[in-house]
Amino acid sequence: MKKDKENVRKYGNIFNIHEGYTWDNYTVDGIRMEDVHLVLTPRMGSQNIGITSGIHYPGMEFEPHIHPLSEELVFCHEGEGEFYLYDRWYPVKKGDVLYAPPGVKHGTRKRAGTEGVFVTIGVATPPQLDLYNRIGYELHPEESVEKEEE
Repeated sequence: MKKDKENVRKYGNIFNIHEGYTWDNYTVDGIRMEDVHLVLTPRMGSQNIGITSGIHYPGMEFEPHIHPLSEELVFCHEGEGEFYLYDRWYPVKKGDVLYAPPGVKHGTRKRAGTEGVFVTIGVATPPQLDLYNRIGYELHPEESVEKEEE
């Protein structure tokens, strides 16, 4: 099935948490310490939802942050780690789900000295435009190309 924006909006599609736009968030001595994948965004065809996935290695933290408009669910898909919610860290394991309403600080981490990976999947509505802006992800890249050509 074609994954162009129009087909996704009309028919839906199947996406993979290890694919999509990759934001290499942290590098230590040339080793990637966390991957964030924008799995589904408005640029890919969604209208009211954004999906991200994060792969955390020991010592990795996706620092606590706030989305002013989006509410978010973060699923622990694999491994063990910690979710930050409101004012503290909570230990989590596969199957646990965090809910963060708009304006509530939240984050994820895999403590140093632990083993394995901690894989999270975040689902936000509306999509996290603040995150896209922070990492330089353009929702309408074709418009930028058109402006450059003028």
